[in-house]
Amino acid sequence: EQLASVDPTTRRYAAEDLGDLHDDGAVPALVMAVGDPEVAVREAAADALMSIGGQAVCKHVAPLLEAEDVAVRNYAIEVLERVGPEAIGVLVAACSSASADVRKFALDILGKVGRGCGDECLEAVAALLVDENPNVAGAAAEALGNMGDSRATPYLAQHLGSPPWMQLCVFSALSQIGGEAALKALSSADVGQMSPFTKHFYETAMKVAMLSVERPQANKC
Repeated sequence: EQLASVDPTTRRYAAEDLGDLHDDGAVPALVMAVGDPEVAVREAAADALMSIGGQAVCKHVAPLLEAEDVAVRNYAIEVLERVGPEAIGVLVAACSSASADVRKFALDILGKVGRGCGDECLEAVAALLVDENPNVAGAAAEALGNMGDSRATPYLAQHLGSPPWMQLCVFSALSQIGGEAALKALSSADVGQMSPFTKHFYETAMKVAMLSVERPQANKC
């Protein structure tokens, strides 16, 4: 009831108190409060959702990625990032959204919370490497790189011959993943077909990948 008060200070205190209760029953009301006219109330509601965490928060917050209000979308992204791995399920579902923006948001978040995720998550991200929207396709490569999972190497290797903008994303991702498989994949790229600009990024990625292989061997010695 206090969260619906006409007084913004009362609404803010109510959001803070609901967060302290850590009760899933408060989640729907707090999600509504993320769209409050007052910034202080929005922030208190977002903080409360992060404090509660869990599947209920993920389920109710994920639809906010489609909100027209940029601030609301940003709060949703922040909450899902803070909730962490528990958000993976709803983010994998968001990868199939009809909205390119939502697909990209999901990929950006998965790149931060998806390290060590299961096959379903990895495959959902990799599937977007061929997305019709270049921003989404590039975000998929970036997410795989940030996740740092060697299982993504074969998916990325299939796009070494892509247009230059995508090549740069793939080079970066493979260098982040590192290891012998990533180095082997990079070595298979057709350097002769690269522009000087693309070749510069390729050579940098190769150096990083080589270091990722050499360091473990040096540590063993």
